[in-house]
Amino acid sequence: MAGQQLALMLNPNPNTPKALYALSLEALIGSMNTKVPALDRINRLTELPRNLLIDVYEMMSQQESLKDTLLEELAQLEVFTRLVRYSAARSKLLRIMAALMASKKMLAKRLSENYVSRYWTPGHDDDDDEGDELNQESVDLDKSHDQAPSLDSSPKPQPEPSKLHIYDGETEEDGSGASCSEQRRQFITIEVDAKVLQPQSQSELSVINNLDLEELPASEMQVIDMGLRLGSFLSEAGWMQESITVLECLNGRLKRLPPHKHWLEMRLDCLQRLLYAESAHCNFKLAQRTYNELIGLNRSLNSQVPAQLVAMAYTQISAMYFARNEYNHSHMWSGLAMRFLKGSASPRITIDVLRQAARACVVKRDYARANLLICQAVRRARKHFGLKHQKYGDALLDYGFFLLNVDSVFQSVNVYKEALAVRRGIFGNMNFHVAIAHEDLSYAYYVHEYSTGDFSCAQDHVDKAVNIMKNLVPSNHLMLASAKRVKALLLEEIALDKMADGMDEEDLLQQSEELHNFALLLSLEVFGEVNVQTAKHYGNLGRLYQTMNRFDEAERMHQKAIKIKTDLLGAFDYEVGLSIGHLASLYNYQMKKYREAETLYLRSIDISLRLFGHSYSGLEYDYLGLCHVYETLHDFEKYLKYANTLENWQVLRGQNLTQNKSSYPAIEEDYSITEVKIKFVSMCACKKSPVHLQSASSVVNLN
Repeated sequence: MAGQQLALMLNPNPNTPKALYALSLEALIGSMNTKVPALDRINRLTELPRNLLIDVYEMMSQQESLKDTLLEELAQLEVFTRLVRYSAARSKLLRIMAALMASKKMLAKRLSENYVSRYWTPGHDDDDDEGDELNQESVDLDKSHDQAPSLDSSPKPQPEPSKLHIYDGETEEDGSGASCSEQRRQFITIEVDAKVLQPQSQSELSVINNLDLEELPASEMQVIDMGLRLGSFLSEAGWMQESITVLECLNGRLKRLPPHKHWLEMRLDCLQRLLYAESAHCNFKLAQRTYNELIGLNRSLNSQVPAQLVAMAYTQISAMYFARNEYNHSHMWSGLAMRFLKGSASPRITIDVLRQAARACVVKRDYARANLLICQAVRRARKHFGLKHQKYGDALLDYGFFLLNVDSVFQSVNVYKEALAVRRGIFGNMNFHVAIAHEDLSYAYYVHEYSTGDFSCAQDHVDKAVNIMKNLVPSNHLMLASAKRVKALLLEEIALDKMADGMDEEDLLQQSEELHNFALLLSLEVFGEVNVQTAKHYGNLGRLYQTMNRFDEAERMHQKAIKIKTDLLGAFDYEVGLSIGHLASLYNYQMKKYREAETLYLRSIDISLRLFGHSYSGLEYDYLGLCHVYETLHDFEKYLKYANTLENWQVLRGQNLTQNKSSYPAIEEDYSITEVKIKFVSMCACKKSPVHLQSASSVVNLN
């Protein structure tokens, strides 16, 4: 009866192939039990064609009684790899894993353990001393440039910048008819810390340049392919630690193999996938070590290495620096990745390169180029993968990030909601990627509802993010701290609203302080003092202490935030303007330092106008603050000037909201990659604002 109902739902005509197929699947699943004939059928499921097998497994994942059986089936590496290699089954396989993991059937862990136990081959390079040296170096390198690597504030000596030559993909003909591999490779030079330069051994260099090497045996190629696919799938599914385990095992195996063709390509591919998982999981010590290995391979890049693979490697380096809040480096590497992006690249790689380049442009306040890149990424994801695919959800999340940063807050909330729906549809509720989407949506709601005081939606989503992270990561994990930071902001605002109604909400403020301090201490431990994220935590504490009438502490926190942000981002960055405005508010309303407040308000307004124009939402608070300053000082001429400016702002803001205007409207046109690159460079060349700094990526010809 259940099979008939399913068939009729799929197709009213029960005699069609689609309906008969559904009935057959239902009958097969219904016959599964612990009896010998059923167990024999289960053991022979792998003989089915992949398109049938994935449908059977998906139906099994929906039956609680069959999940243990399904776990044992899919934990077999050969079975799982067979399905991973079938691209048409990927979305279903993600849903199957999500269903098993939600029921505490730890498929991801079983797969990673099975791969490592089968294919890990200890070698002479497993020396403990060498590992300790690498780990210590990673600890040092994990700290941002010019940062103190521990919780104390004593300065530590920093290495001098050195030159790093980056392969730019171009070759020169020497007129001798030399083969492509014999042509001279071209490099561009950038400055990096001396520590990141990890020279390769001469043996490795000779291996890479030897064109007479033989292919690996087919069996070894299968092991490598399995590791690459399994590692990537696990990170795509949100199980980062298991992905790291698989890819670390594969990387070690690749390093121990004898000389063979495609050595460089395989190492590069493995390392860029590993770097993605480590950075996404905020394991920056391991990520730094992987980055060092990538840099070690860099000098050996040549035209035989696929351009799209180099583009992805540079994109993952950019993502690592982005996660570490080192935005200059992130911007530079994403620009280099754009250089390697060709029209022949796969849609998946094209979208990822565009997304990361867009994010790097956003944090550099290069909004025109960010709009171009992210709109092209979203359109490609929708066209090639559809509205329910993870890649579309990823692109939407980055588009929401862009919209929030260009003050299109309402549109940002809607985009984040759609992104969350896509991710929940694929991964269910208890998933790393879903937690990130909840946190991003919560923060967008927080910004959107800041003027209304209704933070119920924001609170609901941040609570879900925190609860998911608590189940998936250690209690001191950076991603959990990030979600707690948003929760602390919300608690503070809720407490303020209740205090305005005459209620004592000291408990909420204390909770907020505990969460902010937790996030700050972890940021100091991971990033050091001189980091944008640390500065944001100082600023958050400054606002909280202002609410708690701890004005001297609030002043110190705001001053720290301004100093760090200015040193890292420059005097005209949005983040600097934000902190300046907060300190101005403290001086104006609490500490009665009106002339200091006036100076700060004018600086904050100048930054906002440079970046966002005259209708920017944040200008309201600065204009109101200046009016209060001049009224208190009895400077009525300036008071009337800024009262009039505030009225004009309200009219302009109302028009923009009514007409749904945006400074950066969505680009509703598809461009080729060549066209994107041309526009990318021309936008950079035409920038006039002094707050936009030109990166290394903008001075190279992207064509």
